[in-house]
Amino acid sequence: MTPLKTLVAALAFATVAAPALAAPETYKLDAGHTFPRFSYSHFGFSTQLSRFNRTTGTVTLDRAARTGTVDITIDTTSVDTGFALFDEHIQADDFLDTAKHPT
Repeated sequence: MTPLKTLVAALAFATVAAPALAAPETYKLDAGHTFPRFSYSHFGFSTQLSRFNRTTGTVTLDRAARTGTVDITIDTTSVDTGFALFDEHIQADDFLDTAKHPT
């Protein structure tokens, strides 16, 4: 085998083998661009869209093992329905119960 062919073969092998040696990668959610949303039917007449304004979390990918984990925390007191009065109501114990379950 010529030196050039040996070099090409070695580079090809390194390219294929490199991902197997990679460590798991962890990504942090961008809180300024992450808004979990939910919707509900308003007596069948309309669909209300709402969201949570404060969310933190990480996503970890292990490409070699083909696995990953997701760890998300949603601040339930940051619920935003677009109506301040309903925001208070939905945080009560008959819905989200944010006093007992703040995340």
